[in-house]
Amino acid sequence: MKKAIKSWRSFLTESEMPTHNRYEAVLELSIDQEKSIDRTEIMNEIRAIPAVTTVYREREISTSKTAFVGEYVIRFILPPTDDPVRYYNRELKPQLNSILGLGIQTDHGYEKVGEF
Repeated sequence: MKKAIKSWRSFLTESEMPTHNRYEAVLELSIDQEKSIDRTEIMNEIRAIPAVTTVYREREISTSKTAFVGEYVIRFILPPTDDPVRYYNRELKPQLNSILGLGIQTDHGYEKVGEF
């Protein structure tokens, strides 16, 4: 009986390994102001990139007749076995650049913000 209690106590106190890591990237993005390009649709296309969970505008930098520039925060999650540098440079940024009407103006990088 004592052995069963000890094994349950050790089970309850052992810590779990995280299954995913959370990251947050800060980028200044330029969005064309053409009538055929909708900012909401561009945000939806960013959210459709694999591993991206959240996209929001932190602040507006400039607006002109031809372009809107803002600082955006893009959050993404990856399993601990995935390389965040590879994902960021070879998947996330190229897919952002492939969205019609969107361009990366300044890359402020990313950081790990948690795990779950």
